[in-house]
Amino acid sequence: MQNSPSIYPNSTKTISAILKETGLRGFMKGVLPPLLSISLYQAVCFASFQTSLRLFSGGAREEEATNAQLFAAGTASGFATVLVTTPTDLLKIRLQLREGSGGGKLRDMLHEASRVLAESGPRGFARGWEATALRDTWSTGLYFITYHTAKRHLYEAVGGEGGGSQAAVELTAGGLAGCVAWGACLPFDVLKTRVQGGAGGVGLGETLRTLVKEEGVGSLFSGAGPILSRAFLVNGITFWAYEEACRWIDRLRVR
Repeated sequence: MQNSPSIYPNSTKTISAILKETGLRGFMKGVLPPLLSISLYQAVCFASFQTSLRLFSGGAREEEATNAQLFAAGTASGFATVLVTTPTDLLKIRLQLREGSGGGKLRDMLHEASRVLAESGPRGFARGWEATALRDTWSTGLYFITYHTAKRHLYEAVGGEGGGSQAAVELTAGGLAGCVAWGACLPFDVLKTRVQGGAGGVGLGETLRTLVKEEGVGSLFSGAGPILSRAFLVNGITFWAYEEACRWIDRLRVR
């Protein structure tokens, strides 16, 4: 939808077109790069956030940190993840743009990686890093602020932590954080997709001017529905799993 809004104007038509062109296998195109890197991405994201927060807050706990400290630590975390997301998103997008139903297997990913190396050398994997940084830095700061703010208000609404409300609060707060962050940075995600999926040598500024001129400002929000739906589910589970991991580590320390 982000690369060809005239062909894929909405979710329903996109699903129909994919099924018609490539069948169910079409939904798996480009899935391998993010699937293989998701654990590394989450590890870098949360580890760099914790490290940065200790630096900016003087060792305060997440619950005690100010919004400014959360934002600064989140922004630093987002910048660190650019090293992971830029090459993996590049491969994902190139695989999704391939003709036919291929693009979901390891050999497809390796073939695409070899093409990047042949075309541009190792530097080719950094293509679109500026747009990725614009998308992931400040929005990750917003991500952590939203999560902790939502979690605090939700706990106040249900009468405090504990009981069966804990998982529900963390899932909901995480989902809201994902929606707010992705909603705010969506135009940069569209630009990143166009830069990484378009012809080589086209910069961010030129891509933006061409996009707005030819397709209008609304094109900067292409794919909002699927992205926000996914963001709520994925980030709700992500934060719940993160909190569970922290509690498990704390129990190990007590022993």
